[in-house]
Formats: sequence, C-alpha cells, structure tokens
Amino acid sequence: ELFPQFQSALERDFVRVLNSEMGKIGVFIRSDTNMEDLKEFTGAGLNLTVANIYEREKVYQAIRDVWASPFTERSYKWRQRYLNNPENVYPSILILPTVNADKSGVMITSGVSSGNPQDVTVAFNLGVGGAVEGQAAESYLLQQDGTDLLISPARAPQSMAASSRGGVDKKFASFERPILSPNERFQLRLMAEEVRRVLPKTPGIETEGPFDVELGFWNEEIWLFQVRPFVENKRARSSNYLRNLDPEIPSGLQVPLDKKR
Repeated sequence: ELFPQFQSALERDFVRVLNSEMGKIGVFIRSDTNMEDLKEFTGAGLNLTVANIYEREKVYQAIRDVWASPFTERSYKWRQRYLNNPENVYPSILILPTVNADKSGVMITSGVSSGNPQDVTVAFNLGVGGAVEGQAAESYLLQQDGTDLLISPARAPQSMAASSRGGVDKKFASFERPILSPNERFQLRLMAEEVRRVLPKTPGIETEGPFDVELGFWNEEIWLFQVRPFVENKRARSSNYLRNLDPEIPSGLQVPLDKKR
C-alpha cells in the first residue's frame, strides 16, 4: 500500500502543478531511473509507460506498476547486457498531463543518415505516441542548406488519439497529404536551434549534444514531452558490412516531390 502521506501530497501537487484535481485530468505515468540516458545505453522504451489515465485508483495502480517495471526480468536482462551493475537501479516516477496531439514524433538534432551535425532528423506520425512505438513514420532530413529531404513516407495504417474516457482510441490513418507541413518543418528547425543553444548550458546536462527530442503538434503549436542525449551505436557505424547495407545515394537518384512527370 502507498503511504497516506504520499497520497495526500501527490493529490495536492496535482492541483498545484497540473491545475486540476486527480481524476479530472488525463495523465501519462512514466519511469525514470539512474540507468537510462547513459553514454552507451539509453534504456529508451525499456520500462512501462501507462497512457492517459484519469481515475484516482488507476493512477495509484499505474504508479505501482511503472515503479516496479525496471525490476522485471526483461528490463534486468537488457541492463545486464550493457552494464556491470544492473541490479543497482533506482526508479522514480514522472507524471505528465495528457496532450492529445494531432501529430507527434521524435527529432534528433543531428543528421543521422548524413553524418552532418548541423542537419536535423525528424520522424512523425499522426496522433499520440508517434514514431516511438515502431510505426512506419514519415521521416525527413532537414538539411543545413534549408532543403527538406524526405527519407520515408508514413505507412502506419492506424493512429492513436487520447480518449476522454481514459486510454487511447485507434483511428484509421489517411495518406492523402504529408503529415508535416512546410511550416511545421520550419518550426522544428527553430526548435532544434533552441535545444542546441539552451541545453548544453543547463545545469546537470553533461553533453553538448546531439539530443533526442520527443514532441508533438497540437493546435499548430509544438509541445515538448522529453529530451534525452542521443546515443549512437558507434561500433555499428564503423562496420564496413553495415555501412555497405546503407550506401550513399547519388544525388541524381533523389526525386524532388514537386517535380512533374
């Protein structure tokens, strides 16, 4: 059982921080541990997240479940592969208000495919939880020279929307127009510049970047959900075999999307 003092303090903090009583606002319950966002191991997606819950008792049960998730066999085995002390994990709980985003995804403040640290890589899907659940996302390389290069179109057949009853509803996706408009891609460029400028100077941040940013668009405004250091597998990048699987594409093979036949 959770201590009554903890429950009372949490319910006061709901009003103070989230401006709403517990049970009247949807929240996401996520974990954060001392064994995430490390130099060679992010731990991203390893532990449980409970999406868009309202009811008081469900919030408390989600806190129990999410707090315990780093101690599952799956989480322990993943940490054991990369860390010398996988048992010394200290979890905490992050409670975020639900944002019923029109579209959401991730942004890397570097060119993952180009290797240019001044480029920006973005991947978005419609609805909430875009590009972080393994969907086939609409991906762009926002190049330093101002060109937006489409890497792949969206192909996820469904999107998720936060339900007013709690949880998420699935909707069929339409591919009749791009997910990200030119103006939204421009906003993401500005956001990447701000992240590069502000975060390296922030106390507790021990990296100059690049950064892995989770965010969404709601009512044409950017909502920032989470920022973590971007961790690359440098051993994979140095592998000739893996590099040959993803050869450089000659510029003549790139097809402008506005080019007529």
